[in-house]
Amino acid sequence: MAGGAPQDPSVADMSLRQRLKHLNGFLAFLLVFSGFCAFNYGYDVGTFGGVQGLHSFASKFGECDKKGVCALPGWLSSVMTATPFLGKALGCIGAGWVAERFGRKATFYLLCIVSLIGVTLQTASETSRAQFTLGRIITYGQTGIAIVLVPIYQAETTPRELRGMFASTIQLMIIFGQVVSSLVTYGTKGIPSSAGWRIPIGLQLVSPVILLLLLTLVPESPRWLLDRQRDEDAFNSLRKLRKNASTEDIHLEIESLKYAGIHEDKGTWAEVFDKNNKIRTTIAIVAMFGQQITGQAFPSQYGVIFYQSQGFGDKSFLYNVIGSIVSLVACFLTWGYVDQVGRRPLLMVGGFFMGVWLFVLGGLGTMKTGDFTPATSNLLVASLQLFNVFYNLSWAPISYVVVSEAATLRLKGRTNLLASVISVLTTFVVSFTTPYLINAKYANLGGKVGFIYGSFNFAMVIATFFLIPEMKGRTLEEIDQLFASGVPLRKFGGVKTRTAQELYETAIDKKADNQEDAPAGTIGARTAETA
Repeated sequence: MAGGAPQDPSVADMSLRQRLKHLNGFLAFLLVFSGFCAFNYGYDVGTFGGVQGLHSFASKFGECDKKGVCALPGWLSSVMTATPFLGKALGCIGAGWVAERFGRKATFYLLCIVSLIGVTLQTASETSRAQFTLGRIITYGQTGIAIVLVPIYQAETTPRELRGMFASTIQLMIIFGQVVSSLVTYGTKGIPSSAGWRIPIGLQLVSPVILLLLLTLVPESPRWLLDRQRDEDAFNSLRKLRKNASTEDIHLEIESLKYAGIHEDKGTWAEVFDKNNKIRTTIAIVAMFGQQITGQAFPSQYGVIFYQSQGFGDKSFLYNVIGSIVSLVACFLTWGYVDQVGRRPLLMVGGFFMGVWLFVLGGLGTMKTGDFTPATSNLLVASLQLFNVFYNLSWAPISYVVVSEAATLRLKGRTNLLASVISVLTTFVVSFTTPYLINAKYANLGGKVGFIYGSFNFAMVIATFFLIPEMKGRTLEEIDQLFASGVPLRKFGGVKTRTAQELYETAIDKKADNQEDAPAGTIGARTAETA
């Protein structure tokens, strides 16, 4: 197993067109549905990033000077942006338990209910900073649920040929949410009344309502059903997912999953860190930590107010729209080719150029704003936009793919939970400190913050080379074989593995051979004759 025989090229080297042949109508529906669970997260990030710069919002919740210019003080912007990630952490923790105890589908219902409560509290706020912030914390609870639940559900229901495409859909929908929200805030920036901020906030009620209506069509995870000894329900669920498969093929896949050990007891927290699993846990943590320490919160959550601080005025909202659109295009490209190109190349190339463009931003930050020429101003905007492009070509979507693949089946829920919580805490730290780093009243780094996060990006390129393996085109059972092979992580691409179905068929053949070779009068011979 640890030899250098290459992976089956029929899967690893499939073109996009070949992979899409495995996509039936119902899987396409699940692709959109599961990704749409993350829409409100992207919408909220984009909305609040723009709402902070709206006069209608700042006059209600911020402070106004003698000239009538209103803005959120740095500490309040930090609190309103960062504390919701505590709700996201609680959502991560709760999602793992609910998904394991009551099923994946029940957890989708919980996600929708939490979202409705949080958005309602925000929209109903008059001047209460506490109520608005509490609503954001609860709303982010559904985000925590989504980042734990969706990768698990997708990994358990998706053919290996499409797993990377499905997993990267989370980031695609997050960016799509940011595009929609940036367009909405751009359209309401001129409304002086509270409707200017209530409209973009209140529109978040639409997404959970749509999800609730569609949930009746969503099947439970067949792997979770098998784990509960509900084989018939698992068969019916898998029939929906494999529309073009014959009854015999579905039965074979069910038996293969059972043979692969799907009925094993779930692992303990101690096993997550034992010698057999600590490397896999580290991979998941590095992927999710790297996604946030790269500094993406700076342009996504504080982009508008940063542009305003650099003297761009109302153009700040336009640049926010442009940034969201180019990010969506980049993420869409990754969505189509992640299973063909692979994980490692995208993470390393993307991380390198993210660092380059943040260093360009940092260099421009050493100049005084009054010394900017039109070309200098354009370069400043371009550096942030190009950072967004490479982030969404690489770390933004690929981290979700890696974390969905890294953990062994029996520890997947716990490992994903741990990695997600670390991601949330990292985001909290970055989001909380950024206003203090860029605000003129505090560190006043401005664009020089690019030097800090650019350095982290280069560090993550090195970490990827040594710690994140290539797992494209493998089933979850094959990934278990990769880690059991003892081959260095960066050489996983050359390890030959076998799917659960191949292992099951081999075991059946061996059993048949043993029965045929058994001497007359033995149990094996009598069983063969009876058969």
